[in-house]
Amino acid sequence: TVVLAMVAPAFFSLNPIRSALGNASWRRVYTIALFAGFIAAFSPLFLLIWSLISLFFLIQEFVKRRSEIKELGPVNFLMNSQLDRIKRFFAFTLIPGLLTAPWSFSLLLHPTQLFLDPGLPLNGGTLTSILAFNPGGITGIPLWIISPFILFFIVVALHQRYITEGAIAAGLFTIAILVSKLHLVGHGSSAGVWTGTLILIIEVVVITPVLRILIDLLPNLRQSALGFGHFMTALTVVISIFSLASTTAWAITSGGNSLVKSNQPNVVPAFIASLSDISSRPKTLVLSKNNNQLGYFITRGDDLQLGEPDVAVLPPVEVQGAINDLISGSGLNTSKTLGSYGIQYLFLKSPTDSGIVRTIDGFGGFTRSSATNDGIIWKVAVSAPRVSLVDAAGTLTPINSSSVGAADTIQSPGIITVAEKYDGGWHLLVNGKSVKITRSEIGLPTFNVTESGSLNLSYDGTKRRGLLSLELVSLLTVIVLALPAGRRRRDLQTTSSSEVAK
Repeated sequence: TVVLAMVAPAFFSLNPIRSALGNASWRRVYTIALFAGFIAAFSPLFLLIWSLISLFFLIQEFVKRRSEIKELGPVNFLMNSQLDRIKRFFAFTLIPGLLTAPWSFSLLLHPTQLFLDPGLPLNGGTLTSILAFNPGGITGIPLWIISPFILFFIVVALHQRYITEGAIAAGLFTIAILVSKLHLVGHGSSAGVWTGTLILIIEVVVITPVLRILIDLLPNLRQSALGFGHFMTALTVVISIFSLASTTAWAITSGGNSLVKSNQPNVVPAFIASLSDISSRPKTLVLSKNNNQLGYFITRGDDLQLGEPDVAVLPPVEVQGAINDLISGSGLNTSKTLGSYGIQYLFLKSPTDSGIVRTIDGFGGFTRSSATNDGIIWKVAVSAPRVSLVDAAGTLTPINSSSVGAADTIQSPGIITVAEKYDGGWHLLVNGKSVKITRSEIGLPTFNVTESGSLNLSYDGTKRRGLLSLELVSLLTVIVLALPAGRRRRDLQTTSSSEVAK
């Protein structure tokens, strides 16, 4: 949202739609498309709105020329007709999606993720905060700081000269109210839709018409008698000055205690973080209670990191059920389920809740290991390494594991189990031979190995690497096409010869 606030005004000042409708150069078109792709990387809602608007104008161009298409035929029309506008809007529709692959392609498979900004999901505030043009949310600007954009929006919406801008702002405002009621799951968590991006886009849309209205209004106010226009202008100025001053004062005081401050304390203590260096790669379930809400995440040694397999997607259903049973005190096989997924420790961060502590202590399968000022640690009694082998006699042997795969030598055949969420991308080679993957009863990837020897476990991300390559090629191509073109040597010679002739 902060990035969008800094670059969106400069982007809209380029008048992207007018550039496509006019005779703008292709260098300008590629520059605008590159700019749109950059903003889209920080806001899926912007990508959605931009793509829909570009697609609308693209379809509109085809509809306007439907008689010509019918006369020439689709192939001849595309090969021989003048298609400057169509090509520009096609570039606007396609390029931002290519520049944000493979993430943009995943949005097609999971459309609800369009309403989730990058990062951890945050609630976007109440209806009151949206009506006040305040994104709200945790550590957001307080509602008593009145936003002048309330008045700006009303002025633009009622002004006959800016009907288009007013309609766009009103439409986005309606969408913000509607989506604020949604509760979506994604990015390893669940929350309401963050409406700060939509509110920001509305503010960018209305600010330019408001400035133009004021420029036209001020000379008339000087020459007219004191009236309603003078009082409304004075009220707008007073509210704007108050909002600017109070926001500045709030930002350097209590507003500095935000979620993105640089001196955030560590959640996971050092002795838990050191476990990530062990070959068995144990996981730790971290519980934390804040504002009467209990949150959790699974760590592999570090604090919560975006993009990790336990955060990028929701944990397996079995793990979620086990954690819910653990908190409610109703699960009998909680420790067994957590241990099967490689969770060897349970950490309750301070300040701890006595009720939760008693519940965990009362469970079988959890042994309290230590209690410090940072929190309380329990060890899961029966927990599996990240990668393990169970032979015919039932003996469990840990296998040396890296952050992703594993490489080791096994002394006997058996069943290899990976304590991760099931995914068909896991591949196992034993003595260079591929072993078929199967799914266990609790959703773990397993391999039935029939011989001993060298083992190599890896995860195949070919599709993702291919899409990343497509993104990189598209990015380099668009950058080259957007840069100013150099003049060829023969052009320089021609120019100099003509100047000499003159």
